[in-house]
Amino acid sequence: MIRITHRFAAIVAAILLPTFALAADGSIKIKFKLDGEAPKPAKLTIDKDPAFCGPKMLVDESIKVGKDNALQNVVMYLYLAPGTKAPESAAALAALPKEVTVDNLGCRYEPRVTAMCTTQTLILGNPDPIGHNVKGDFFSNPSFNDLIPAGGSTKKTFAKNENRPMPLACAIHSWMGGYLLVRDNPYFGVSNAEGVLTIPNVPEGKRTFTIWQEKAGFVTKGIQGGKETAWKLGRMEVDVKGAMDLGEFAIPLSLLKK
Repeated sequence: MIRITHRFAAIVAAILLPTFALAADGSIKIKFKLDGEAPKPAKLTIDKDPAFCGPKMLVDESIKVGKDNALQNVVMYLYLAPGTKAPESAAALAALPKEVTVDNLGCRYEPRVTAMCTTQTLILGNPDPIGHNVKGDFFSNPSFNDLIPAGGSTKKTFAKNENRPMPLACAIHSWMGGYLLVRDNPYFGVSNAEGVLTIPNVPEGKRTFTIWQEKAGFVTKGIQGGKETAWKLGRMEVDVKGAMDLGEFAIPLSLLKK
């Protein structure tokens, strides 16, 4: 009887092992660049708290380009058809910090574009010596409009998924603008100053991701290796297998001039 039990356990293990392998997590890395000459950022009109905000020499950051035309603040996140659920990854959820911070810093939002999961808490901070107001407008979650005094902060949590980044504004300083993406899964990223975006711990398999930039909205085309690629509604198909480097994707300047 003991021998039969051991044989049965061995058979079960042999069946389950391939299943575990198929459920492994991969990762995605991609670099976004601007295809075209980067426009010179326009100076912003400072009509409130000029003594503090004026010397900051603030400019429009809706198209933020770094060295070698690296394009910052491009968002990439898992697309799910209505009625479908995201694949589960305990490692992906565990890797998320408990809190995400957006500061009113130097009369601008830092970071300008932020992505977070419904499992996280948003901290809206104000290190500035002047008061700020943070207004967030959403489709699925309750909107808010909070005054944050100098040196103060407030916390926000969100229960529902948003299908695109939603705007942040300041009723006191009209030039301040930012975006917040709220997702009910951890598969998202925002490109950094080098244009690089990474999404770790993505369960392997065929996935669809949405690409978004604030001036373009959904990014519908790009250039890879000199070849134009079209993305319907900004959706890119990726067959995730292990650690994947998708290389460089250039976004045409014309797409950002809407």
